[in-house]
This record gives sequence, C-alpha cells and structure tokens, in this order.
Amino acid sequence: MMDKRYALPLTAALGGAAACVLRLLQNHTGYEPGTGLPIPGNFAALALAVLLAGLAAALALTARLLPAEEDPGPVLPRDFSTENAGLLTIPMCGVFLLALSGLADLAESLAVLPDGLVSSRHAIYGILRAGGLGFSPQGQTLLGILTLSAAVSLFPVLAGCRRREGGPRHRAPAAITLLPVATLVVRLVLTYRIDSVNPSLTMYYVELLALVFLTLGFYRLSSFAFQAGRTRHFGFYAAGSLVLCAASLADGSAYLSSLLLYAGGALTLTGFLLLRLAHGLEADKDDGTIIGPAE
Repeated sequence: MMDKRYALPLTAALGGAAACVLRLLQNHTGYEPGTGLPIPGNFAALALAVLLAGLAAALALTARLLPAEEDPGPVLPRDFSTENAGLLTIPMCGVFLLALSGLADLAESLAVLPDGLVSSRHAIYGILRAGGLGFSPQGQTLLGILTLSAAVSLFPVLAGCRRREGGPRHRAPAAITLLPVATLVVRLVLTYRIDSVNPSLTMYYVELLALVFLTLGFYRLSSFAFQAGRTRHFGFYAAGSLVLCAASLADGSAYLSSLLLYAGGALTLTGFLLLRLAHGLEADKDDGTIIGPAE
C-alpha cells in the first residue's frame, strides 16, 4: 500500500496533467485569432484559474502529511541518500535538461533575430518580442552561462545522494546549491521585463508563477545543505513547481531554452522530493517506527 506521504507528489502529477490540458485548451480557444487578445469569460481560462487555486490548497494540506523537523534539520545529501539507482534517474534527467537549457541559451544568443521571435504562440506576443522585447544576446548569453553552471553544481550533490558503504566519499560545498537560485532570479527578472509589457495578464501569469515556484523550490532545497531545511515547505514548492511547469510547457515558448528549463527544473525538484521521502521511509523501517504529521 502506498505511504500517505506520497500523496503530495501524486496530487501534483495529476494536477499538473489537468493544468496542462486546460492551458492547451485556453491557448486554442481563449484568444482572438487576429489580435491574440483574450476572450472574456472563456471557460478554459476560468477553469484553469480555479484549478490552480484549488491545487494550491490541496498541496498545502497534503504537505502536512510530511514529517515536521526541528533544528538542526535534515542534511543534503545525507538525508536524501538512497541505494535505488532508478530513483536517482529522475533528478539526474532533470539536471541534464537544465544543462541542455543552458546550452540552448548560448546557441540562441548567437542568432537572436526578430524573425525567430515571431513564432510565438500568440500574434500579439510575437509582435511584442519582435519589437525588441525579447532576450538580448548579452542577456541570453548570461542566462546560458548561469544555467549551465547551475546544472553542473547539482551533479556533485546528486553524486552524494548515491548511498555507498562507509558513507559518501565527498560532500559538495553547501554554497554551490545557491547557484540554481541565483540563476532563476536572473531569468525571472529578464522574463518579467519581456512579459510585463504584454497587456494580457492571462497570457503570461502561468510562466511567471512557474519561475517563482522554481526559485523558491531550489531555495528550499539549498536550505537542507545548511541544515535549515523543512520537508513540508520544500515539498509544497516542489509540488507547486511541477504543476505550474506542466502548464507552462503547454504554452510552447518561443525559446527552446525556456521549455527545457521548465521540464528540467520540475523533474529535478520532484526527484529530490522523492529522494527525501524514500530516505525517510527507509529510516522508519530501520527504526521500526512511523513518523506522522505533527499534532
């Protein structure tokens, strides 16, 4: 029987699939073909907003099923370690996608032309970006370097999560876990600069929320490296990132690097969440105890 703590990632996965479908439907039916302006009262747009609000409450409640820790908190990577190589594959695939996102940013920075930006999903969005409001070559080069560095910084962290006899052979410096946070903050600022000019909030709010939750999710992950992490807080933001990134993928960004970032970030955070839950369950079995939610 599935442990109740896995209700959080399961809820996020199902909610993310539903959000992706509604976002696709909204993109096909919720905007005027000629101008790309939103159609008032569109069912898919309203349903998506209601779904996201409901999922936020559901994820907050299911996060309460996770164990509550006191100082000092769990340690990354020790309390994320596992002997299950298959489980490590999930965050590893996410980190590879993040690395590809950085490489895509570097490649795109060499050929950022208006004609390449007009391929966006909405006419008005393409016009705004074609008017010079896309990522500049310098900005996208910076994003590529930062994203690639963030991905590289996560590889030694994952290596420490592979349980070996005698414990991990090395422990990555805690400070490197802050690189993904800094990278996402920079991308959030540059993306907001582009999107905020758009007169339609419904066209870009999902993307901005996805970046915000990814930033907070990696921030909460980094706190484990400083023994200040809280599984409930991390679980909520990781699960929320999965939902919002799934919805953002339905938008089909004009930048391949952004799509790879959303997919990679969601997989990475979900993978680390599963590692934390699996380690807790293994520890419970070894101790012969079951940790439930705090009263």
